[in-house]
Amino acid sequence: MFTNNPYAQGGWSNPANPHSINNGTWGSQSPPQPSVYGALPHAVAATPPTLITFHFVAFSPSILNCSVVGPQGRKYYSVSTSSPNVGASTLFYNPEGQTAAAIEWHQQPTVEVRGAVAKQMTSQWMGLSSDRSYRTMEFRGKWYAWVPRDSVISLFTVGPTPPELLARVCREKDSVKLEITAQAVQAGLLDAAVVAVVLLHSGRNFG
Repeated sequence: MFTNNPYAQGGWSNPANPHSINNGTWGSQSPPQPSVYGALPHAVAATPPTLITFHFVAFSPSILNCSVVGPQGRKYYSVSTSSPNVGASTLFYNPEGQTAAAIEWHQQPTVEVRGAVAKQMTSQWMGLSSDRSYRTMEFRGKWYAWVPRDSVISLFTVGPTPPELLARVCREKDSVKLEITAQAVQAGLLDAAVVAVVLLHSGRNFG
């Protein structure tokens, strides 16, 4: 089922190199704290926090049409894409049937997360670092980083304190698994993380 490389889709040039993240400088859309990432290996090696697991399942035929299932098998989101063509929209519905987020697949795709991320280009919301080794993400005035390492893409905090692991994403046989901390969920990051996972595994170029 999975025939595409999410690192290539995401624009990362060398995800196999765990040290490449330290070789570049922040782009214009990124926070000016490159020295923080020297601590990443220590953050990864530390005892991981308790993670809540969600699975993207029932692909039809891809993650652009799927269900997101959480603890106790509860459906948290339905992801629906209107067509495979440019100009189509991917909508994220919560259990109440309300639209939680949307991606519009123009030549320059846009993204919006209800109540948290104003409509903007996906390339701006999840911008590549200058060395193309990770992506930054702004959410409610705070910066985060999606960092690929081996077969896992991890979400870290960015700031004056050492990076903190908030989520990680990996492929499984018939699904994509998102593990996210309770702290991140309480901070409202679940919607944004779900949208980011779909972007990263969409098989489409989003900037």
